[in-house]
Amino acid sequence: MAAELWEIRDFIAGLPAFAELPASSLDVLPRRLVVRYLRRGRPFPPDDAGPGLWIVRSGAVTVRDSQGALQEKLGEGDLYHATEDAAGDMQLAVIEDSLFYHLPESVFEALMQDYPAFAWRFERSRRERLERALTELAQGGRVEALMATTVGSLLRREPVSTSPETAIREGAALMSEEQVSALLLVEGGRLVGLVTDRDLRRRCVAAGRSVDEPLRAIMTDRLVTIGPEAPAFEASLRFSRHNIHHLPVLAEGGELVGILSTSDLLRHQGTHAIHLVRDALAAEDVEAVARVGARLPDLELQLVSMGADAEPLGEAMVTVTDAMTRRLTELAEAELGPAPVPWAWAALGSQGRREQTALTDQDSALILDDAFEPARHGEWFERMARFVSDGLAEAGITPCPGETMATTDDWRLSVTGWQAKFRDWIEQPEPHSVMLTTNFIDMRVVAGDEALLEAIWDEVRPQARRNTVFQRALAHNALAVRMPLGFFRRLVVVDDEQHDERLDLKHYGLLPIADIARLHAVALGLAELHTVRRLEAAARAGGLSSEAAGELVDAWRFFYVLRARHQAGQVRRGEPLDNRLDPASLSGLERDHLRDAFRVVDDHQRWLKTHFDVTGTR
Repeated sequence: MAAELWEIRDFIAGLPAFAELPASSLDVLPRRLVVRYLRRGRPFPPDDAGPGLWIVRSGAVTVRDSQGALQEKLGEGDLYHATEDAAGDMQLAVIEDSLFYHLPESVFEALMQDYPAFAWRFERSRRERLERALTELAQGGRVEALMATTVGSLLRREPVSTSPETAIREGAALMSEEQVSALLLVEGGRLVGLVTDRDLRRRCVAAGRSVDEPLRAIMTDRLVTIGPEAPAFEASLRFSRHNIHHLPVLAEGGELVGILSTSDLLRHQGTHAIHLVRDALAAEDVEAVARVGARLPDLELQLVSMGADAEPLGEAMVTVTDAMTRRLTELAEAELGPAPVPWAWAALGSQGRREQTALTDQDSALILDDAFEPARHGEWFERMARFVSDGLAEAGITPCPGETMATTDDWRLSVTGWQAKFRDWIEQPEPHSVMLTTNFIDMRVVAGDEALLEAIWDEVRPQARRNTVFQRALAHNALAVRMPLGFFRRLVVVDDEQHDERLDLKHYGLLPIADIARLHAVALGLAELHTVRRLEAAARAGGLSSEAAGELVDAWRFFYVLRARHQAGQVRRGEPLDNRLDPASLSGLERDHLRDAFRVVDDHQRWLKTHFDVTGTR
């Protein structure tokens, strides 16, 4: 094959859609392509070209709707499938001198027919592709963490060994005394066998052997071993490949170093959220609470390394934050004395929805019994709010820049005061009040009397459900952020004017979906707070189709796990946490998955605009 054909072959092989093709097919593909060079301003696809798959080798193409709004910008490595009616009302234009590879429709269809994995990329729904993306993210997290960890670093004690001539009875007693599940058998300084708890049960007790026989009679002598410098990922593969639960660890010269079990591997990957909650609730002072907060980034790293799904990951993080908050309210009462009236400390925003990561700030409110009198009781609750807020700040949870916290006088109200506040927001939905409502409608009690918040919801939810003007204002707010169109070179394409160097996964992913889910919850009078639970409940109630809800859920989970993975990488490298992902760090497949997620949200935003009769937006 000529050098230029090899270059084409290697370029195509690097594209996610073609990665599933065998080498033999990739080798012949360059000869079946048509290379086209189109100057800026030429129509695309060119009039003399038939249907088929277009691959952008260099240059750029814009895709606009019938109103001229930019819908997509294609650059190097992007694909466009031209059929007889593919463009429809869309207007495509070559905006830079560009080089293309054109795969004729007959060749494209043959590849689709012969290689289902290749066809999957083009035929499957966005939801199926997003579900696959979530699986790949979880698997990638586990592999990355295990590749970065050596077997030797997982060993926690000296090996427990004995002679193969030791009686079974004595070997079992030694295992019990040392609290180990496997015993290494050494002869002449060399490892010759292994006996496990299972061997004792199956080969001795069940087989009716005498416990006075030597361990040699029941040992496993064909051993699978591993070196201390091997990555933990390799140990994981050997456990799985050989269906074993113990791996003797030998140095290069055959010296016995220790033994690794599947339990050791699980312990390495396992979350310590339960321990952090315990430590938070047992903290004797603010400094002890702060030490718990300092471990939140490590918890996120560990959960991502496990391949944790979005909901369990968020639940673990919020459970620890809740425990720290609850303990700080107890410490405040211990310092200030008993509260003068019943109260409830409420979390708002992502903590209220149980969707936090290690990077978060404080959003809180105090709900007070109607016996609250500002002149008599206000100072006590102000001091309490300050104590808790300062403690959370020491624990690494920064104060809200907009001061949406219980330390602000406006956000320490009686039940009746909160009811009146929500009534004003619902009946007079101005932009600022709508913005506040989106935060406070996610309130959840973390400490104190939960009945105080329920009394508010009993009145507020029916009011919000009846008020279509308020719902339209929420819909307008949910349309405020236009989703990115995709990626072009090293930039995130938002519209004609805006191209960002980094992708803010919170601003352009998680929050728009949270806004959509909240709107459906309000319109249907639902009590759920978590974005996924809201969408699922809205589908059950008939507020949106199960397909739309499923797509939005998968998109939200993809954004959440991608953000958590990004932050886990920053924890590993000792960098400050943020939500901004460099597009250059993404694989081509991840970019494709993100485009799918963007389009899911964009489609639903368009549906909201029509359904709630929103004007004045894009």
